[in-house]
Amino acid sequence: MSFDTRASLVATLMKLTPSEFLEEHMYDRVPFVFGQDRKAYVTWKRILATKIEVDPACILIVGSAALGRSLSPTKNLEAFDQSSDIDVAVISAYHFTVGWRYLRSNSTRRLSIDHRTLNAWNEHVKHYIYSGTIATDKLLGILPFGTPWHAAKAAMKTVPPTIARDVNLRVYTDFEALRAYQINSLASLQREVVSKEANA
Repeated sequence: MSFDTRASLVATLMKLTPSEFLEEHMYDRVPFVFGQDRKAYVTWKRILATKIEVDPACILIVGSAALGRSLSPTKNLEAFDQSSDIDVAVISAYHFTVGWRYLRSNSTRRLSIDHRTLNAWNEHVKHYIYSGTIATDKLLGILPFGTPWHAAKAAMKTVPPTIARDVNLRVYTDFEALRAYQINSLASLQREVVSKEANA
């Protein structure tokens, strides 16, 4: 199902629990950006998986590229369009552990990095690592696997249907971490949606 209107997404968000929404509309489906072309999606995942050295089954497209509308509370459920990027969840205990150990062990390097990266590093220490995720879009430049992953992101901008689109990779230690992170985000979004509808 694609959400052609904001109202259709709001109605569905208000009807389902976060877990039900994820199961019915985010996971185990061909993402919106691929239309109904499952073969293209499988091929796209295989290409990316080879470049970042994970199993293709451990790659999921999430966000507006998956649904056709953004679930970000700051984007007002806006539709996926020509300027939208591609958010990818990568389930990899190996890459999570490598990233976590680097962030834990290299405290002296924090003194020599730019302010934006330092803020992201601090945010991970306080929040993301506890949740089993590393937002590599913010830290990829300093992580041990950053160079091949940067190359993979650039390469995927030449592969249909993500040509010229930014591809953001976020690492999760396991599927449970991905589900928990997205359930928390959806629950917050639902509260906001219900509040807006009540005050409309």
